[in-house]
Amino acid sequence: MNTMTLEAAAEVRTLVMHNGGAFKPDSLGAFNDILESVHGDTDAGVLLITGEDKNFSQGLDLEYLMANPDDGMRFVGDCMRAVGRLLTFPIPVVSVVNGHAFGLGAMITLASDYQVMREDRGFFCLPEVDLGMTLTYRMNALVCGKLSGKVLRDVLQTGRRVAGPEAEQWGIVDKAAPLADLRELALELAQPMCGKDRQAFSGLKRGINSSILSVIEGDVDDATIPGSAAPQQ
Repeated sequence: MNTMTLEAAAEVRTLVMHNGGAFKPDSLGAFNDILESVHGDTDAGVLLITGEDKNFSQGLDLEYLMANPDDGMRFVGDCMRAVGRLLTFPIPVVSVVNGHAFGLGAMITLASDYQVMREDRGFFCLPEVDLGMTLTYRMNALVCGKLSGKVLRDVLQTGRRVAGPEAEQWGIVDKAAPLADLRELALELAQPMCGKDRQAFSGLKRGINSSILSVIEGDVDDATIPGSAAPQQ
């Protein structure tokens, strides 16, 4: 069963996360393989990331983490390095949030250049506080680099489930819209970034995200964070 698939139409590449968008080694490998394929595809002009049915991505696979506690932190670090690739991706990346974006799914959303979200169904949520855990250093760098102030407080310290219209109001996503309009809206938003020199575009993104990438790409050991545990989202 495919965990991730890639669709191609003209210059548009669409990464679809299946099976709830849950990340375990096979789905992470497929995610990285697709990113590598699109990265090397000179005909690709924009990358859309989306899910299916009611889920964009439910984040890390709880069953896998519980069954592999010794590898949990290493795997979480690998997932965050994959998410970090979006921060320097050489073409615009748009998260088309068709449903729930929890945990790692929320972080994929934050790492994208643009975000559109279904207005009538699904939530953006960082549930760590309700799971009795802290963020890893890599997760913390991304979340605190992309959210700030009262939005960061209310999302991270309450575990609040944020629906599309509120996510737009808070600046978490660019636009909330009906599901049928999300793809067209995503392409419209990304259009000003399309067709740019790839090396320059990637380099500018690296500069903008340098403080986040210094942690995600660094040698920090997530297992040393006081109070941390393998995320269970």
